[in-house]
Amino acid sequence: MVRRITLISFVLSFGILAGSCHTIECGEGTVELDGVCVPVNFPDATGGPDLCAPGSHWSADLGKCFVDPSAVCGRGTEVVWNEDETEFTCVSTGEPELPECPESTGPICINGRLRYLVDPSDPTKFLTTEVRDASMLAQLEIVFYDPLEYAARGSEAVPLGTASIDAESGAFIATDISVPSQGYVGLVVRDKDWVPGQEPILFPFTGYAYKASPNVNIENSFGVVLTKTQIEEFHAALPPGFITTACTQGDMYNCGTWIGIYRERTTLQAVSGVIPYWGTNIKIPAARMAFLDKDGSGGYTVLTPGTARGYTSDTGTVMYFGAELTNYFGLCDLMLEESQSRCLQWEMEYGKSLQGGSAQKTMFVQYVDGISLNNLGSN
Repeated sequence: MVRRITLISFVLSFGILAGSCHTIECGEGTVELDGVCVPVNFPDATGGPDLCAPGSHWSADLGKCFVDPSAVCGRGTEVVWNEDETEFTCVSTGEPELPECPESTGPICINGRLRYLVDPSDPTKFLTTEVRDASMLAQLEIVFYDPLEYAARGSEAVPLGTASIDAESGAFIATDISVPSQGYVGLVVRDKDWVPGQEPILFPFTGYAYKASPNVNIENSFGVVLTKTQIEEFHAALPPGFITTACTQGDMYNCGTWIGIYRERTTLQAVSGVIPYWGTNIKIPAARMAFLDKDGSGGYTVLTPGTARGYTSDTGTVMYFGAELTNYFGLCDLMLEESQSRCLQWEMEYGKSLQGGSAQKTMFVQYVDGISLNNLGSN
């Protein structure tokens, strides 16, 4: 079952609601969302964000509303774009339902599934493979933190709560999670029954933060899984001696690493040619970062030191060792020709306001979204 949305004109849609199939016929310019037909885009609208319908977002730079695939494609689906990037399809993944969150009354509920950063059995898959192996799931746990407190205190921070994990589906749910005053909740994956001071056995702390508000549940989220063996492989992929000088602890986990993934907000595609920045307007030091690249088989196995190249490849991914807790963003390398990089057709949508970083003994993953300025963005 699929649902196709065209960015120029919208076609008859078949909706997906709560993972079950039904046939609601929606006319041109509308799409089924939560059981009703709603308009999703006004390509000629220039009157401001108030004209953006559910399932779309406003671009102040281009003065238009655009479909947000993540809003239109519901739970149990994935977004698939055509070659011309002019339309996308919501494809059912056939996944079972997530455990249902109760209505929030202040503290919130968070549900979702776990994904490998890089699939251990197929390194061509990046942040797409869900953890379903029952023996693996039995050895890990999901803990929630105030990410700012965790960045300051590390493993001494007091957790906000834990999640229960279904061993068959890999789905998790946590309830009664109090939202910290800063408005972020950090989802951390680690070894089950970890005790302070213990070195990782299988799963080093891997974090992903969500913007959160009281009374608003976070549903269909994901946590990131990275194994101890994979970190050892990342170390081996760097030139000899690089990691020992990149951070004082000489280890990307022990010193804390921010994994930034630059992508377009409209297509969710990774962006090449981005120079990573932090703080007010400071390049991430070349000697303290490396770019995650693909090998000849398409596997995410290569780490290129920042001293060898200062911008992202087509994976859009950078690792910053010993990262500061600050604001992160990216600028295009203007020395590149347009044909060499998508970045020259892209710019940050949220400027320099994206807070992130890491803490010692944590790998922190974060998307850094921008807006496309290519033909897709100007239709």
